[in-house]
Amino acid sequence: MPPDPKDAPFPTKQLIVIGICRFSEPLAFNSILAYSPVMVQDLGISRHDASFYAGLLVSAYAIAEAMTAPLWGAISDHYGRKPVALIGLLGVALSSLVFGVAPTYWVALLARFVGGALNGNVAIMQTMVAEMVKNPAHEPRAYATQPFVWTLGGIIGSAMGGYLAQPVKFYPHAFDKDGLFGRYPYLLPNLVAAVGIIMAIIQGMFFLEETLVREEKHEEENGIADHHDYHDRVDHLDTINETPANERSRLLPPPSNHQHRDREVRGSIAGSLPHRGSIASFTRDRLASISVSGSIRHIRKRASFLEEGMPMPFDQRFDIRRSSFGTMHSIKIQQDVLPMRAQPAAKPRKTFNRTVVMVILAMALFAFHQMAFISILPVYLLDEPASTGLDFKGGLNMDLHNVGAFLVINGFITLFVQGFIFPIFVEWAGVWNSFMWMIILYPTTYFIVPFISALPREFETPGVYVSLLLQAFYGIIVFPCALILMKNAIPSPLVLGRVNGVAMSACCLARTLSSPLIGLIYSLGGSAAAWFGLTAVAVIGVIQLFWVPKEEVGAVQIDNGLKKVMHHDMDEDAVDDISIIESVR
Repeated sequence: MPPDPKDAPFPTKQLIVIGICRFSEPLAFNSILAYSPVMVQDLGISRHDASFYAGLLVSAYAIAEAMTAPLWGAISDHYGRKPVALIGLLGVALSSLVFGVAPTYWVALLARFVGGALNGNVAIMQTMVAEMVKNPAHEPRAYATQPFVWTLGGIIGSAMGGYLAQPVKFYPHAFDKDGLFGRYPYLLPNLVAAVGIIMAIIQGMFFLEETLVREEKHEEENGIADHHDYHDRVDHLDTINETPANERSRLLPPPSNHQHRDREVRGSIAGSLPHRGSIASFTRDRLASISVSGSIRHIRKRASFLEEGMPMPFDQRFDIRRSSFGTMHSIKIQQDVLPMRAQPAAKPRKTFNRTVVMVILAMALFAFHQMAFISILPVYLLDEPASTGLDFKGGLNMDLHNVGAFLVINGFITLFVQGFIFPIFVEWAGVWNSFMWMIILYPTTYFIVPFISALPREFETPGVYVSLLLQAFYGIIVFPCALILMKNAIPSPLVLGRVNGVAMSACCLARTLSSPLIGLIYSLGGSAAAWFGLTAVAVIGVIQLFWVPKEEVGAVQIDNGLKKVMHHDMDEDAVDDISIIESVR
């Protein structure tokens, strides 16, 4: 008799191993942010155009990553997750080294592009975590660690970029100007990042276990083919009965060939379940549903653009089928999980109804100005002032150490807001009020920045920190609330992956385009044009609120996921998918 998934232990050791791999990536991603504006000038780009070309450097990696992620996913489904994950890390390390010694701007841009093309981990590592966790009740604890690890790596990466670039200039007694780091002033942060990634690869080679479960041929034909066929039929539904959305509905097994072949697919969990089957069959279907190429087709449901190489202070990925909603917490909405069998059918509702579309648009807008803010801020801090006093053209004339310090502190602010402020605020204010007021107040983050130049020199640093604090507060709170509202408006758990893919694509595309676009505006119109441009985008988000229908969301209960990782007392009260299935049957 196959083992019961509910008896599977929590995979602590494997999560630590993959966490080290996950931690190493933002070392390279985030280090570039601090010094890219001065690096492009040293490579021959004029100061006037530096902001635009620095933005291209930031986005090139993500563009290539989005183009090759489906290919790497398919390869991992055939050859295994582990080799593809380690190859992805190796690609990041090699591109970092080439980037650090690039003699021209175009070589640096090519290194970033090739690095993104070689890295398929945007889907691989998330899938590996899903495959490691055999007991669905353990998922909130497992996924809570991922945003924390990413943010911590981003903090250290930002510090490396700010404090290790141009070592001859800042540490003349330790580095010779005629030496290696004198010839290549941006090699040191990339070299340290590459060493960190190589160490992660080595520990992964020895300790990371392969998570791909290969089934026998007849099982693939009878199970996975049915799974694909089932979801293909779901994809073509334009209208599905409305039911409460279960965040882990992806774990539900597909019906077999001889069941429900001619029956209309309904949105309820009960209607989507086959007759009683074995735990082994259920587990096999669950593993089939989380293949990486399947992720692109089913889990990420037509996510045509997906990246993770943008240097955000927090992990930008999300999955509305999970209770974390892109945070390090487990968020529970007080509503019925299962419909009553005797309930009359609700009025049909489209998958992409008005609420879903408007929330996705809102998310794309604030994803755009969030990324634009973090990419243009170093340019503004490093840029020379054009005039004394209130300066709408130039910047604050700070150095790389100042930029590194701001980015590091911003990472800690992000951790603090998400870890402590977010659960208290959202439980007090409610999901809709939190979503609405954060969008209404968001323009203040950008509007105040141009006026920092009018402050006395000793008050410029506090002024920048005020802007960073507002950005972290608004951004950390509004994003999960938007995901909750979107999920609440989705008519069926069967289309959660499809909607998640569209939302993820919209946000990723907005982030990728934001860096070069805001850089171009800065080059053409000066610093104030860029900041007031971001203010205008945020104001458009406020105006767009009038078209977002108010969704009634129940009270939320937010449990700190990191505490659950440290304490093993949650399993007693956990409700897993198998229990839900048995209760329906």
